[in-house]
Parts: sequence; structure tokens; C-alpha cells
Amino acid sequence: MTAPQPAVQAMVEGRRADTGRRRQRVLAALADAAKNGTDVSVTAIARHAGVDRTFLYRHRDLLTQIHAQAAEPVTAPGGHGPAVSRASLKADLAAAAARTANRELMAQLNRQADRSPNPPG
Repeated sequence: MTAPQPAVQAMVEGRRADTGRRRQRVLAALADAAKNGTDVSVTAIARHAGVDRTFLYRHRDLLTQIHAQAAEPVTAPGGHGPAVSRASLKADLAAAAARTANRELMAQLNRQADRSPNPPG
């Protein structure tokens, strides 16, 4: 096997260096998000780091870190306030939507029962 030409070797080293700089920006964006309590998602971290989302999908270790941090409870800046995670907020929202739907169904059933000549029971 022949050694790569100097120009090719320089391009390979340049690409590795660029990847290293991008990785550092992603890690810094993750640290900033943890410190400030801002949104942690692939899109938000990619935007903050100035990289394309596909970069994160090609580097599974970074993607795993983003997903792990997104699942962790977040406190308000300064360490005050309730600890919540994105998943807990989604669960709360889904539960509220279900309660609203149940109330609407119960109201509809009550209206139908009021109109019925022979109420059930």
C-alpha cells in the first residue's frame, strides 16, 4: 500500500481538525444549555453550535449526549425553581388534554341524557 500524497494527507488532516472544532462547539452548546436551562434538542444544539443536524446524526456519541441531557430534569437558571424535564412536561400536557376530552364527553353524555325521554338507570 502506498503512502497518501502530501496534498491528500493535508486535506484529511484539515477535515479531522474541522470535525474536532465542530465537536467542541457542540459540547460547548450542551454545556451552555445545561447552565442556562435552555431547550435541549438536536435542532437547538445544532443551531447553537453552528453545525448541521446531519453532523450530529453522523456522530452518535454526541447524539446520545444530547438525548441524555434532554431527558434530565432541568432547573431554572441559578438553581431555583422546580425540576422538570421535557418528558414530564409532555406527560402533563397529554394528561390535561385527556381531562379536557373527558369533560367534553361527559358534558355531551349529560346533554343527551337530558334530552332522552327514558333516562338510563
